[in-house]
Formats: sequence, structure tokens, C-alpha cells
Amino acid sequence: TIYKNMAIYHFAWKLDRVHKKLPAPIDATGVFRGGAELLDHILANGPDTYQKKASNRLQIESLMDCVCSLVSDVRQTEATPLVLDIGAGKALFTRAVYEALDREVSVVALDSRRPKNKLHKTGDRFYDPVSVKGSDMPYTRVVADVRYLAAKTLVPLRESKNGGTIAITKHLCGGATDGSIIALCKEPLETYVGACCFAPCCHQKIRKDQYCNISYLESMGFCQTHIGLRGGVQDNDFGTFSKLISISKATELRDWEYKKSTILDLLGFSRAAQLGRQARRILEEGRIRYLQDHGFDAYLVRYCDESVTGDNFAIIAKKKR
Repeated sequence: TIYKNMAIYHFAWKLDRVHKKLPAPIDATGVFRGGAELLDHILANGPDTYQKKASNRLQIESLMDCVCSLVSDVRQTEATPLVLDIGAGKALFTRAVYEALDREVSVVALDSRRPKNKLHKTGDRFYDPVSVKGSDMPYTRVVADVRYLAAKTLVPLRESKNGGTIAITKHLCGGATDGSIIALCKEPLETYVGACCFAPCCHQKIRKDQYCNISYLESMGFCQTHIGLRGGVQDNDFGTFSKLISISKATELRDWEYKKSTILDLLGFSRAAQLGRQARRILEEGRIRYLQDHGFDAYLVRYCDESVTGDNFAIIAKKKR
């Protein structure tokens, strides 16, 4: 028990020390001009889903501004821009970006869900455009798991080689963000990608073997294996990251939640939640460092207030020229 308590205090000390040295996220809480009206139109003519919530709309309006800015940056390189939404889901965000760009930029929505079949009751209803005119750039839905990102997107991306692709995600769950980052930073996709806007979520669901930059965490003193009390090789740090992040998602805890949590017994809810928010920031830093190591200028932005969503950070990355 004494060993466990000391390990928790030491972990908290390390989190504080590392987090203190990280740069503050850049404020990017501005919204796309005309975004509210644009979303009104899409929602009025699309399926009735939870995505119409005010909090989701605010997130999309802000991220639209980030993405359209990246499209402008890519255009200045003379590459042909194309927006690739990874894990697009029902694609309200994807469609909003397509319309915000006046349908002048090709868009690819990749997700494992299949569209609703007219003859059967299977599939989902999406916000994809019902029709695309001959003068519009293509809007393409690719039905595939994120794990097969490279294999399923090379054909629709072919016009945006040499850095034209802007890869975007909105709350892509858990380790899927890391899998996407890794895939976009190696062949065959690395020659296509010129910019990225990733708004991750569900950090507590990431497995250690999925995370893209364990070496960064190790360099900061985390996730270093050791011999446990029973002689086995152990690394409790990544699991502690997940537990703290999970606690930080709650506004209050019920009696039955984390009933046997030594962390809460020692630190209390407020301190554990604070450490959880710091842990999220450190995981984002590892992703940023990974992108920087693979030829990107990358940084973290705060794209909306924490009262809108706790997952209010986005990673912005631009390929160095």
C-alpha cells in the first residue's frame, strides 16, 4: 500500500512537471462567417439526429474556420486541395466544409457505416448532398474502416498528390486518431497530405499499443517498465493516464463510481480531474511531436470553450515546404 501511494504521488508530480513546460494552446475559438445559416440549411434538409445539438453546431462552426484556413494555405502551394474527413460518421461536419468552400474543393467522407438502402431498413441516413452538379467538385463517400485508410482512399485522392490533401477529423474515437496519424505520415499517403486538422476525443479509450508516440512519453519519464512486487514486468503509467482522463470527464461522481480508486482516496476528485486534463494535454503533445518528426509544423489550438465540450483541443499541422 505504501509503495502504491508513493507511486501515485510521484506520478502526479511528473504530470505537473511535464505539463508546466508545455506551451498553452493557441486560441482558435472564432467561427466561420455564415456558418450558422449554412448549418441551418443542411439540417433542415437532412435527417433528424443528435448532431443538431447547439454544442455540436458550435464545434463545427469553429472547426470549419480552421479547415477553410488550411485549404487557403494549401492553395498557395499550387497543389490541388481535397478535404478528407476520416471517420466522417453522418458527415454533418464534412458537408458543412463542402458547402463552406462553395463546392469548389473535392471532399471525401470515409466511414465504416453504410448509407441507408432504399429497398431495406438497413444502413444510416447521412448529411451527404442529394445531388452534385456538373460544375461542382466531387463529393465522395468511401465505406471503409479507418484501419484501411490508405487502401481505400488512393483512388479518390489521386488528384491531390504532392500535398493537396487536407485530412480532418472531429472526435474520432480513442486510438483511431493515432492510427490515422501514423498512416498519413508514411507511404503511400505521406506524399498526398499537405495539412491536417484533428479534433480528438475519448483519450481514455486509447490502448498503449495504439498510441503513436510512446517514445515521447518515455522521454518525459512515463511508461518506463519496471519489475513489480511479484517479479513481473509492469508499466502502470498508461493505465493511470486513462483512469485520470476518465475521471476528468465527469462533473461529479456518484457513490458507486471508482469506489475502490486509490487515486481518488489520496488526491480527491478535483485534483484527480485536474491531472486528467493535464494528461490529455500531454497525449496531444506526443501526437504533435510525432507529426513534427515527420515533416509537419504542428501545434495545438483551443477551438471552443470547455463548457461546450471537454474535448476542445485540435491539432493543426502543415507540411513543411
